[in-house]
Amino acid sequence: MTKFPKILLLFVPLCLVLFWCTHEEDYVGTYKCKHEYGEETITLYPDHSFLQIFADSNGVDSNEGRWRTESNRFVLDGWVMFKAPIQDEEIRFRLSEGEKSIFSTFIENGCIIVDDLPEFNPCKE
Repeated sequence: MTKFPKILLLFVPLCLVLFWCTHEEDYVGTYKCKHEYGEETITLYPDHSFLQIFADSNGVDSNEGRWRTESNRFVLDGWVMFKAPIQDEEIRFRLSEGEKSIFSTFIENGCIIVDDLPEFNPCKE
């Protein structure tokens, strides 16, 4: 085998990896999720800020924060769970309902994935 094909064998997989990697600008956009008790919208901006809006029969609440990536994780710094789907007081406390927190997750197939609460998986429009 000549040197040229050997180089191609190394170069082509590297190009494929770089091509298929997600870049931060791919995360920018609006993600929505409709719950049986309201609708949540999270808009990620290119400057790494985000706007979170929750609307239900009681009105509209909003929140602002910052987003970033760390290794293979996606982090929303200042995220708020406006309304916990489970009304058990202990679970609501553990989920920090209504309080800003640092939320570490990942984005898969255009959706922000919440491991334990699939009903909180807003997807990109």
